[in-house]
Amino acid sequence: MEIKTRSIRSLAYRCEEFLDESGRPRSISYPNSLALCILDALFMTGSHPTAIDNVVDRYTARHGGADGAKSLRYSIAAAGGSERWAREVICNLKPAHTQPGAMLRAEVVDRATRVMADHGIDTVDDLLAAVGDEPSTGRHANEVARAWKELPSQKSGISWRALLMVAGSDHFEIGYRVRGFFDRPFGSFPRMTDDEVLELISATADYLEVDDRVVKQIVWQVSHRRLRPDPKRKEFYLPYPLDDELDEEPDWWLGVYAPEVRNEAGEWSSIFEPEFRTASFESEEALESQRAFEPKGEFAPADEDETDWAAPYPLSGTTGAAPF
Repeated sequence: MEIKTRSIRSLAYRCEEFLDESGRPRSISYPNSLALCILDALFMTGSHPTAIDNVVDRYTARHGGADGAKSLRYSIAAAGGSERWAREVICNLKPAHTQPGAMLRAEVVDRATRVMADHGIDTVDDLLAAVGDEPSTGRHANEVARAWKELPSQKSGISWRALLMVAGSDHFEIGYRVRGFFDRPFGSFPRMTDDEVLELISATADYLEVDDRVVKQIVWQVSHRRLRPDPKRKEFYLPYPLDDELDEEPDWWLGVYAPEVRNEAGEWSSIFEPEFRTASFESEEALESQRAFEPKGEFAPADEDETDWAAPYPLSGTTGAAPF
């Protein structure tokens, strides 16, 4: 399947919400603290993003934002054990799973620090060096990954992949959640293959002038609900027949990622105005194709100019866990 300009623009629009005005990522990462990486990864599954942020913020308020795995283990020991540490330091008694009698996630955190100690890992750089280019999950996974997945309730490997994401690793595995991220907005049928997903990510990174890793991190964290898109932000809509080339930009499209200009001119928002829903660069054949699928008769809108051509961005759901 050929990667279309429409898909690149759609992915760029979804990613630019998590880039600042200088193009730097606002996704979640802790390059200077393996302790925060471990906390974020182990509290991510089944938790509201606010609850994870609260755990990280409370630990940072007590110990700062540069602790390694060894300092995290010392913090738990100094508090008198994982249960007391959970009550007094991070103020979170969430269990590792939903079955009765489950241990606290704080205990899993303590065991995770022992895994790191067993493999001589204390910093983020130590972790990335230990993992290297080996697979992060599966039969041939790195020995650190296998040890992590043996932790209570971590067999799925999601928390391990979350750990690599916040640590800044190049590993990027396309699971069902990532596939779901690409299913709806990109008009791809049949479903995109892994190679096509990676090609689209690479093309979008070039378009935004950022590293591939930045787009991968945003995609993974949004698809796993660690990042929350603004539900009030309008969805980027381009007519389905549009398969134009990048060098045929309309006048109202900037063609490059220039947030300071976009913020002044409001160019990106202009695509949601009714007069832009049928852009001047569409061929007559494309327009006729689109009209064939528009509602007719009693189902047609009373005033075509009042049609809601931009549905609101879907709200990122929660798993029901209270953001305590």
